Amino acid sequence: MKISYNWLKEFVDIEMDAETLAERLSLVGFEVDEVKTQSLDIPGIVIGKVLSREKHPNADKLSVCSVDVADGEPLSIICGAPNVAAGQTVIVAKIGATLPIGLTIRKAKIRDIASHGMICSQEELGLAEKSDGIWVQNDNLVAGTPLAKALNYETDYILDIGVTPNRPDGLNHIGIAREVAAICGKQLHIPTPKFHESTEKTAENISVRIDCPETCPRYAARLIRNVKLSPSPEWMQRRLDAVGMRPINNVVDITNYVMLETGQPLHAFDYDLVADGQIIVRESQKGEKFVTLDDKTHKLQAGTVLICDAEKPVALGGIMGGLNSEVNAKTTNILLEAAYFHPENIQRSLRYLGMNSEASMRFERGVDPNGTLHALSRATELLIAYAGGEAATGAVDEYPNPVHPATIELDVHKINRLLGTNLDAGLMTQLLEKIEITKNGNQVIAPTFRPDLERVADIAEEVARLYGYENIEEVVSTPVAYRRLSNPFDDFVDTVKDILTGTGLQEVVTNSLINSEEYTKLTGDPIYTVLNPLNADLDGLRNNLIPGLLNVVRHNFYRQRRDLAIFEISRVFHHPGSLVERAREELHLAIILSGKREGDNWLASSDEYNFYDIKGFVEFLGDKISLDNFAFIPYDNPLVETQSVKLNLGNREVGFLGKLVKSIQKYYDIEHPVFVAQLNLETLFESYGKTFQYQDLPRYPFVERDLALILANDIQTGDVLQTIQKSGGKLLKDTSVFDVYAGKQIESGLKSVAFRLIFQSNEKTLTEQEVNTVFDKILNAVTKLHDAKLRT
Repeated sequence: MKISYNWLKEFVDIEMDAETLAERLSLVGFEVDEVKTQSLDIPGIVIGKVLSREKHPNADKLSVCSVDVADGEPLSIICGAPNVAAGQTVIVAKIGATLPIGLTIRKAKIRDIASHGMICSQEELGLAEKSDGIWVQNDNLVAGTPLAKALNYETDYILDIGVTPNRPDGLNHIGIAREVAAICGKQLHIPTPKFHESTEKTAENISVRIDCPETCPRYAARLIRNVKLSPSPEWMQRRLDAVGMRPINNVVDITNYVMLETGQPLHAFDYDLVADGQIIVRESQKGEKFVTLDDKTHKLQAGTVLICDAEKPVALGGIMGGLNSEVNAKTTNILLEAAYFHPENIQRSLRYLGMNSEASMRFERGVDPNGTLHALSRATELLIAYAGGEAATGAVDEYPNPVHPATIELDVHKINRLLGTNLDAGLMTQLLEKIEITKNGNQVIAPTFRPDLERVADIAEEVARLYGYENIEEVVSTPVAYRRLSNPFDDFVDTVKDILTGTGLQEVVTNSLINSEEYTKLTGDPIYTVLNPLNADLDGLRNNLIPGLLNVVRHNFYRQRRDLAIFEISRVFHHPGSLVERAREELHLAIILSGKREGDNWLASSDEYNFYDIKGFVEFLGDKISLDNFAFIPYDNPLVETQSVKLNLGNREVGFLGKLVKSIQKYYDIEHPVFVAQLNLETLFESYGKTFQYQDLPRYPFVERDLALILANDIQTGDVLQTIQKSGGKLLKDTSVFDVYAGKQIESGLKSVAFRLIFQSNEKTLTEQEVNTVFDKILNAVTKLHDAKLRT
């Protein structure tokens, strides 16, 4: 929110400079990002008269102008503005002048013709963010007069304040002036609007009916006749420009000016285009269409507030007016609106329509429902003064269920406990009264322009910031003893995170809101969509963690970070496929590996991650949480190809892992192979072994035997390993695969797999016969169950 220092001074007597004021405002919760000086007291910038304009002989879009600045011979200046013309009064920066944008004017030759200055726009003078052409002045200004003197321009300071969403009272000059008055210990002065009313009565010409008081609790209107559309006065245009709002005409500028002053948005209708002078406030039906001021047609959802006349909708309540009732050059009579709309309804409608405006930004945060008539009167006062209007007597004000100020207990003990202070009720009351929070017995009354004040903690915050955070003494408080209630599942998740980070994986967090179209395409599963998404690309709830992590891989890939080993533990949301059933929400773990296993270290291996790396991470995790009976079963999955397996724990599927399919890899613009795994942590937790048993180190030597088997290619090595481990009994301590071979010496369709078996007893040294007995048992088991043959 841009706030004018000079504008503030109309409501409170400010003695401190703008920079000091910015610091003080920041200390009370209104952080000032920047203080920008706006001054036209610039040496070398003067009023000029364009004597002639000729087309540049060597450039189609340039003009050669002769400009009188009352300093000897006229200046020859080349100008690229499309609106420059002979006879204009303009602003000229002479050679040597330095513009507020940092440009110093020097003699230049442009396409072989010399230029001795610059004809300036508001943008070049630092008065507007963008200009369409040069800034043309009134012809009564005298050539050669310094600009600040000619325009009677007072130096101003623009405070760019970051107003938090819970403080809508800070989105206007009176609201900030109230805070300044509290800071400076001054009185806030809000003048009462004064204007003459005609004998005609507003109520005889305008009727208002509210059919949806829940979403539009208040609607007020006035009739102003005989207005004349014209440019608004220079001082108003300068103020609007200074705070980032483009002047349009006196009627529109006045409604904007009052909004910036009071925080109450207003809208002016052409009264003669409002059928029968009737205003009916209702909610839209699903599928209704409406054309707004910007000539765009909007298809509405049910529940959007519509302002209608006797025949048709004329505005989207709190958002934007309609093209069919717009104030135009032929307008002479105005129906001026000031209303209060429920913030949640405005928020919902804005998200659905994808629209935003200065008015809706205020309505969705909450304007003061009891400030409506003041703003309406203030705008009427200005319309009479600067648009020649005549105000009918009174206003039509429909307010069926008035909003009353909130009452909150002034719990001195609790406030002091929250703040660590020892303030008495008298001092608290004195501080609160500075911002119009009054005391009534043991309670305080929060004004309706402060919708954020609801409970004692909110009052404590007000006391703290007005007392001064820097004035609260540091105290050593006694540690509060509390008993932590253990949550076994949370402890399990923490354990998993510790294990994975210990292996070198990095944890990431991605957004649970996703692009539903993208996820449906990638996963093939239905997605829960959000009714009113904040962003069209984030309109669903994820049912899978992999696509989100692939965005992380792509983001890093674009920044030359190709070697990644990351994981995420977050919730996914499964659509039940029926509107009757509830969604299933689960906590999943996903791992992604890509690039080189050891990075680009010159001593490290250049090997890249492969399927066995991702499988190894999963097996290591299972081993560390005492789940070493994973079964890896080949299956088809739309996300993974070739080496793709599902992970079973007993008879239950707990996840999958494999190499990402090339089509998805290409979709994310990732050039190198990516390996992924996803596990359901809730299913894992059900089998989680929370107690660990430790054994003494063996005292007796082990016996090592190798077993080479000929197996069919479709036999899973993991299944053979399980058979070996089961049939080996207590004496078989470890089993591993150390060689797999398929080639000339092996028949087609077969493979040779070599296993290393470790036998050991905790009680004695094993004999050859004892080992042979177990070995033969193992050989018989694999022969019987897997049709294995001993390779000789």
